[in-house]
Amino acid sequence: MPKKQSFFSTLFNKKNTIDVLFYFSFLATIIVSLLMNKEELLYVLPLTIIIIIIKYLSLTKKKARPLFIFALLTMLASDVLSLYSFEKYFAWTAILTSTSLICYTLSLKKYLNKSKLRSILSLSVLLSVLLISYVLYTVLDLLVLNVSDNQLYFTFLCSISLIIYIVTTSIIYINDNYKNGIIILTSGIFTFIQMTLIIVNEFLYFAKAITVIAIICHILAVYLLMNFVAKTKVIKPEDIVEKYI
Repeated sequence: MPKKQSFFSTLFNKKNTIDVLFYFSFLATIIVSLLMNKEELLYVLPLTIIIIIIKYLSLTKKKARPLFIFALLTMLASDVLSLYSFEKYFAWTAILTSTSLICYTLSLKKYLNKSKLRSILSLSVLLSVLLISYVLYTVLDLLVLNVSDNQLYFTFLCSISLIIYIVTTSIIYINDNYKNGIIILTSGIFTFIQMTLIIVNEFLYFAKAITVIAIICHILAVYLLMNFVAKTKVIKPEDIVEKYI
């Protein structure tokens, strides 16, 4: 009996309750995406994002960054509109998504070491930019015959915002100043996969499997980004140790 009380007290204490809610909502979102129509995600996906926001507030308390909270709320609004009617609210969805990505990038700005321009010019970053740009160009090229000029413009806007965000996460990782830099890089990769799959799924070829993968990538991307921003303290330039290969 004491063991059961200990288990439940551990499971439902203040620190773990939000995590438990996140895991349940994440699982529920995956199940709904697998078994029901995409529109039904409107009842579970926003809840998962809201729980991530609450998790961020619980971790940072009074140190929460208004810009990052705004970015998360903007992404939440984009999710709601896209699930309600992607085609009808496409322009607003694209604007909100781009705004969110730009705010994500600005939130990560303080993790960039301005004095280390070598990372910006590094071969790894340049190759990453070229690869991402090529993939997005290929997708946009396929869209030319399938969407209107207006939709293509907003898709291009999202693509530019995405490239800027991915480059930022890559630079933070390559600078190797933070032990958990892999978290922010993984978040960027998941964001890239999610947005690319959504474009393919909505305009070129719809498949439930693509929806499921995109949803999983989206939630993981937001959660990992939140985790990095909430737990990673900015290192002062004078405390940075140069690494040589």
